[in-house]
This record gives sequence, C-alpha cells and structure tokens, in this order.
Amino acid sequence: MTAGRLAASKPGATTNTVLYRTPITKSASTVLQVCNQSGSGASYRAALRDYEQVLHLDGLNTSAYKFAKGNPISGYKITLSPGFQDSDAIPGTTFNTTNGATATILDVFKPTTEVIYYAQVKPISNVNIDPDSKAGTFQNGETLTGATSGYTATFRGMNATTGLYGEYSDIASGGTSVSISRTTGLADGMYITHSTDPTTLLGGEVVTINASGINTTTNQLTITRGALGTTPAAIPAGSATNAWSASATVTTIAEGSTYVAGDTTLTVANSTGFTSGGIIIIDNELAQITEVNGNDLTVVRGRYGSADVDHNDGVNVTLLTNNGTYLLNYWSEGETVTGSASNATSALTYDTSTQASIALKYIISETSAVATDHAVLIINSFDINRTYKYDLTDSSNTNYPLKFSVDDAEGTNGTGTEYTAGVSKVGTAGQAGAYTSIIIDTDTQASMFAYADGSPAGSTTGVGFTISVNENPSYTDIFIYDVKGETLAAADTFTISDTTQTIEASGVTVGPFGFIQDYDASTCHLFVTIGEGSQAFANNDAFYDSPTLNNGVRQLTTVRTGKALSLGSPSGADGSRTQGTYTNISPNSTGGSGDLTTTKVTVDVDGSGAATVTLLNGGYGHAGSDTLTVNDSQLGGGGAANLTFDVSTISTGIHTDQTGVYNDEDYIYYGKAVAANVTDKNSSIIVGPGQNLLVYSSAGDLSYQANGFETQSDDYEIVNMTKIATGG
Repeated sequence: MTAGRLAASKPGATTNTVLYRTPITKSASTVLQVCNQSGSGASYRAALRDYEQVLHLDGLNTSAYKFAKGNPISGYKITLSPGFQDSDAIPGTTFNTTNGATATILDVFKPTTEVIYYAQVKPISNVNIDPDSKAGTFQNGETLTGATSGYTATFRGMNATTGLYGEYSDIASGGTSVSISRTTGLADGMYITHSTDPTTLLGGEVVTINASGINTTTNQLTITRGALGTTPAAIPAGSATNAWSASATVTTIAEGSTYVAGDTTLTVANSTGFTSGGIIIIDNELAQITEVNGNDLTVVRGRYGSADVDHNDGVNVTLLTNNGTYLLNYWSEGETVTGSASNATSALTYDTSTQASIALKYIISETSAVATDHAVLIINSFDINRTYKYDLTDSSNTNYPLKFSVDDAEGTNGTGTEYTAGVSKVGTAGQAGAYTSIIIDTDTQASMFAYADGSPAGSTTGVGFTISVNENPSYTDIFIYDVKGETLAAADTFTISDTTQTIEASGVTVGPFGFIQDYDASTCHLFVTIGEGSQAFANNDAFYDSPTLNNGVRQLTTVRTGKALSLGSPSGADGSRTQGTYTNISPNSTGGSGDLTTTKVTVDVDGSGAATVTLLNGGYGHAGSDTLTVNDSQLGGGGAANLTFDVSTISTGIHTDQTGVYNDEDYIYYGKAVAANVTDKNSSIIVGPGQNLLVYSSAGDLSYQANGFETQSDDYEIVNMTKIATGG
C-alpha cells in the first residue's frame, strides 16, 4: 500500500491536467487540496474520469470492431523464434525472460497483407555439392565463380542440402572460348560433337580444338565453330559432348559407284575393326554404324548436324575413337565455387557422363520485378487467410502465364484441370500489370501445382512448382502487454508449454498498451486507460480488437487523424450521368493528401443525373478543405463530367488528457472559487482502477496536492479473448 502525498502539480492556467492516475490494479482514497498562492481570487475545476485517451479508429464510419470494457489492447510487439501456432498463444499468459523482464501475451500477429511474388522464367540447373565442404550461406542472385575454371553462374537457391540451383548462360553461336569439365584425354585438332537430341544424335554442331587451344590449368578450350560444314548455334550450358579423334581403322567405299545420300547400307573394301555403335567420318559427314554384315555396314546418316550427301566411290571411311564424354560450358570436375557477396564456398560433385539438366523454371523474388534475388522455390508454402499474388510483368514470363491445378503438375497441358477457386488472372504474362493471385482460406485445396500454360503448351513443361497450404502456421510476431521489469532485448528467452522462445535480433518493437474502458461504435471512439509503464497511444498506432466469441477472428485497427466524417457540396446534376447505385467505390483523386484506397463511398444517381454521396469509410489523412473526385467511368461512363464533392469534417486521431474533458458527468467541481492566499480542501475522493483525477485552473497560481493511500484492487476485470482447443 502506498500512503501519503500521491501527486502534486502547479499547472499553467486554463489547461486540463492529469494530477493523479491509478493503474487498473489499484484504487485510491484521496484528499484534494488546492492552494491559491496569489493575492487575487481564482477558481478551479476537478474531474474524475475512467479513461486517459480517446482514440479515433479507422474503418467504416459505423464500425464493426469488437471492444468491451476490460479488453487489453497493445501495439507492443516482439519477434520470436520459433514462434507460436495460433492455438498455443493463449491470451493472458504471462512469461518471464531469462533477463528478468515480464510481460503478458495478447495474441499472435497474423499478417493479412497481400504477399507479392515477382516471377521470372530462367534456365536453371541443379548441381550436386559435397555438403561436408560447404562453408557459409550463399545469397540469392550472387555470382558463383569456379576456383579452377573461373566459370560463372548466378546462384538461385539450394535444393535441400546437397545441391544448388544456378542460372546459366548459353555459349553464343560465335563463341570460341569455352569451359569444359576436364581436359584429360583431349588433344589439339580433336572433334567435339554436340547434339540437340542426344538420343538420336540428330542436329547439333561439330567444333574442333584449335592448335594450342587447351588450357589445362583453367580447363578452357579455344575452338573453331561449324566444323565439317555444320551450322554454329548456341550451345546450352552443361551440354554432354564427346571428343573424337581419327583411329588407325581406315577403309574405302567399295560401292562400285557413287554412294548416294539416303543410302543406309555402305559397302566398304574391308570391315575389319568396324563395330556396331561406332562413329565413322566420310569426307565431312558423320554416320553411326548400327550393324556389320561382312563388308556391308548398316549406318545412320548425317549425325551431329553433318549433312547426308553423296560420296565418291573409293574415298576413305575412317572410324573415330571416342575419347570420352565431357560437359561443355560448365564447371570443372570437383572444383570449388565461391559466392561473390557471401564468400560462401562449396565443392561441386556431378556425373560428367550425363548431360546437365538445364530447364526453364519460375524463379521468385519478394523484393521487386527487377530485383536480383530471384530463387527457385520448389515448394511454396501458403498460410491460410492470406492472398498470394504472382507478378508476371517481367518480359521473361512471355508465353508463361501462371495457373493452378490440383490433379496434374502440368494442369491442362497434361491430363489435369485448372483450379480457379479464389484465383484472379489479370493481363498478359510478360506485360505491365499482369499477375495471377489466389486467396487462401479454409476451402482452398491443401496442395496444388502452379504450372505455365503457354504456347506451344509442350514448351512450358517443368516450369512450375508445388504449393502446400499451411492450415496452422507458426507466427513469429507476438503482441504483448503489461510489460514490466528489465527491458526486453534481443536474445532474451522464455519457455511456454516446453517450447523455448528467443527474441530475434531487432525483434522488440516498443509500443503502447492499455485497457478498454468504453467503445462508441457509432463514432469509432475508443476510451482507453494507458497501461502502467506504457507510452501513450499515437496516430497510426495499430492494434487488434477483441471479439468475445471463442477462437474469434481479430481485426487489426489503426488510430487515424484526418478520417473524413462527413461530405458535402456534390457537383450538380448532369443529364449524361448514368442512373444507378454505385457501391463501395474509392475516389480517383483528391485535392489534398488523404488516402484514397481506404476512402469508400456509395453514389446514388437519379434519373436527372443528380448524385447523392454516402460516406462508408472515411479513410485517413484528409483535410477539411479536400475536394474528392469520382470519375464518370466509375458511374456508368455515360459521358458526364466527373463527380466532385468536399470533405466537410474530419477526425482528430487522439484526444488526450490535454485536450479536454469530454463528458459533463466527469466533473466533481466546476468553477469552484478559492480566495486569495487560501487553501481549499476536498475530502473523500475515491479514484478507482484506471481512473484519472484532472484539474483546471483559471489562473496559474494554483497548486494542487492529492494526499491519501493506494490499495490493491480487483474491481477492474481484465477480459481476454478466449481460445479453446478445437480437436483434430
């Protein structure tokens, strides 16, 4: 119990001043003494009220927010790891940190803002790494450089712990310097063959290694493009190629006449040494042997992009020696890569006998369409009660519109169907303003696929990813109140339900907290007692309401100044204005600084083109002189002049103890006279839990003392929203 002088003040004249307040856990019995220290008479007022601030809230002008006396509210937030699932964060649970701080949980913070993913479509390959060699953490979008080759690629995320995704660039058709996975077994003058179809060996290009064209230190080749009459073309990164040299097995054509194009049976002078599967060269044509029958060779003509043409009888037929398979335009075997920004490192491991799998993939950034941090997300996790939007404005999305399916990874390009519940598709992929969005709620399928439905359909295979819906996500941001003891700080820990929570770096957002005394839904006025040790509420502070239903859905509200409360002076009737009722529309422009997206009106246009404007949501940031405009296109587009109207009155976000006493019934003395050099004594004033004793002087020479004692009180009941287990 505290006893004696509870408060004292000598306020300036004509100001409302809180002389004394009690927390909601205490009450006080006081005597108010007023001492006139001047030679002239004066007067004073005293008031007793159960709130310190009146907050004007955003939202509909007649609000549906749920508040009741006893509800705690808070803008004080901490960020935790691992965080709480909704059902585990029980409002009213008090915790103590290892640092000696104490606080009470109000609830988890459930973000409701739209999550925007910015998509690109890029050539991506997964390369295995040696997990034991990995040091540091790679950063999305940084450049990976090989320690041996100097070869570079862009890091696009990790595939679990054993592989990394990279974005690679093709060798241009005119490129003459190329990385190769190793140089052992190579020699100047060898052929390097690349096929666009490794199964049939159809298409592709033959190159030759230049004289002194092998750098064994960096595994770089200097090459001549378009050998044997093949056509140079871009060579994809990681292409499996073979190195060939002329063997000693040589014979001649023994057809007795020209060996013509298209003939698949080649008669040679001597087939000794020629075997099925071997590659032969005749002039500038490469062919593959499929069968040897005496001196007749069955062949497949025009391999690796060489031309199937006529050959003279008697020309040489040479069997080529396969010197091994190499990956062209790729990393050196076993080399270590380093990230340009992170300096993270890892050794690579991969099968050099198999072509690297490089395929077009959606890569995602949460930063912007032009950001550099795009990464592969094989599984996108969606939290319930959020909207997810894939921005498709980047030109790489052209012909790759994003859609959803629940029954096939390729949707309608496979054997499945398109999933459309809660889905919006806007614009053309690859152009400004294009996006696909989906609202995730209790009815959304728990798992689905995102796929690309472009033209031609087959070219979009494998571009997409998998989506899983998290019906009970963990929330890392927690609203708290009644914060006491030591200061909450990063790395502080506390344990609830056998789970230890750690406050993350920069994870303390100090904000106000308090308790509800009353709520006027018709004016959106919230009457608040500030919590002990809390700062006052301020404009733009946000906090949850507190519905009384078990497991209720909280709504986030914000204290707003400049909320339009009434409108006036609509522009006159216009016969071209289309008759009708236009509901919940936002003005297109404002003559001030008010927020238009949260300003909502209904416009009724009668048969004469006269408009009546009804305010639904006053927004915020308006001035009393603002003029708002609704374009005619929002009112039927009949060709009328745009509709204008004025903001007549606006809200003040915060009404504090300094700006006035709001209810006549709050006064216990009003204009009470006190003579010169006299002390006036007022006994038996009871200040209840969360109440304020305010004073007001006609002159600046009045001093006030509140004497008495405080006692603990449970008269103010704290009422938290109830959470109960729902089973399952």
